[in-house]
Amino acid sequence: MGTSPNIVLCGFMGTGKTAVGRELAAMLGREFIDVDDVIAERHGGTVADIFAQVGEEGFRRRERAMVEELAPARGAVLATGGGVLLDATNRDRLVAGGELVLLTASPRVLARRLAHDRDRPLLARAQDLLAHITALLAERAPIYTPIERQVDTSSLSAAEVAVRIARMFPREQAIGEIGVVGAAGHAPLAARERTSTRVVTGRGACVDLGEELRRLGVVGQVVIAMPPPVRELYADRLVAAVRAADLPVSVIGVPDGDAQKSFAAAVSIVDEMAGLGCDRSSCVVAAGGGVCGDLAGFAASMYMRGVALAMVPTTLLAMVDAHLGGKTGVNTPRAKNLAGAFHPPLLVLADPVVLDTLPDRELAGGYAEVVKTALIGDAALFVELERTLLAGDRGDQDRRRDQRLLARCVAACAAVKGGVVTRDPWELGERRVLNLGHTVGHALEAQRDLGLSHGEAVSLGLLVALRLSVRRGLAPASLLDRTRGLLAACGLPTVIPAHDAAAVAERLRLDKKRRGENLAFVICREPGRVEIAEDTSVDEALAALAEEHRCASS
Repeated sequence: MGTSPNIVLCGFMGTGKTAVGRELAAMLGREFIDVDDVIAERHGGTVADIFAQVGEEGFRRRERAMVEELAPARGAVLATGGGVLLDATNRDRLVAGGELVLLTASPRVLARRLAHDRDRPLLARAQDLLAHITALLAERAPIYTPIERQVDTSSLSAAEVAVRIARMFPREQAIGEIGVVGAAGHAPLAARERTSTRVVTGRGACVDLGEELRRLGVVGQVVIAMPPPVRELYADRLVAAVRAADLPVSVIGVPDGDAQKSFAAAVSIVDEMAGLGCDRSSCVVAAGGGVCGDLAGFAASMYMRGVALAMVPTTLLAMVDAHLGGKTGVNTPRAKNLAGAFHPPLLVLADPVVLDTLPDRELAGGYAEVVKTALIGDAALFVELERTLLAGDRGDQDRRRDQRLLARCVAACAAVKGGVVTRDPWELGERRVLNLGHTVGHALEAQRDLGLSHGEAVSLGLLVALRLSVRRGLAPASLLDRTRGLLAACGLPTVIPAHDAAAVAERLRLDKKRRGENLAFVICREPGRVEIAEDTSVDEALAALAEEHRCASS
């Protein structure tokens, strides 16, 4: 965060500064520092121990020194002790390095919260806790009252308070639109006078979910569909963001894993929405990865013949590909995504902060789609990926988690895919270029014994597509080598495993984008320049696959 100002939480004990601070820092992707905790750690005991050993004045000296050290701007969230502002020097230093936010609560609420926390030094001898708290608040009123930003925490959860604070401060965001041709005939969009999908990208964007839905005309029940891991991590945050906009909200579960992406799972979501009393004013928010987006989106397209949809992708793969473009679907025993619907969302809200908890393998899988998108339409992004990921030694730093790079990837991919989808929303022509690497990739992914994730299969599919491009004399071999090196730096496989060629051939013949006996195979001449080879036979694709397998394995 460089030298951006700190957000400094201050206020009376029991107002929730530590709990709110942790939530706020997590929401914004900032460092969290509890000043009292640092003092205690340095001293080797609790705050109560320090008071007992050196008295309040001795503690305040330590507190003053710690504020001097921590107050300079570092882009952190600081939670301060209840009495830190009593010292004018502390106030001046904290204001110089950040923005103060005062957390408040009524005396009765504070007394209830602190009733079982009487080891706090300033409460230890209080006979009447409520009266004591009221008196202390009166003493501190001249210091607390002038603080401009204040939040009453009396009836709010830590997440709800954090959302309100986060929205007090500007956050860098990229705003885009994906046009929807025929939006007048799409009920959820037409009812809200929308002709495009709004795409919001930026760290901390999740806190704007409710306000963005309001902006787009959502006034009914919001149903957030989440798989279990996402629900555990982010349900409180997203629910708080919706409640902040005074919208009714419920959370429902969706199964995790591509094998669960079925008609039965989609129908189960529809039934649960009916149980919640959802109507045509309702909005489904798909918060998760590609499976969640496909399932919840398909359910939204079916419920009452279509209700509003919003996407909150929580994987890199979903941010840069799966949640863009309005395609939803489920698998059948014969093929992946064979049944589905085009159901453009009102909103795609991509917050790179949530990628901090993404496992390495899933992060790598997302980068496969980033590389694909760079090859399709952003040569500068391809070069930037090479420069960042193939740079010299950076010690233990994982270059793939560079926050500036991730934000750039998400925004760039949204722009490229958004442009393609706007020009060809129903996949009648140009949109097929987004299939680069997927024709063979899907066929390999379908062989369950290979154990390939979608991103890993796309990585291998990209190499086969480039191999075919080289075989036709349309791309230099150096492009294949460069892409192989970049995919490896992303943590993706670059060697085709032993596979069932007959099964691959069968899957290729079922490819949705084939034309007659031939495949609509996407080839790449150079980064940013692709085309569709309508005359590609299944045999030619298999030959490129076999050659890539031999060459990479040797």
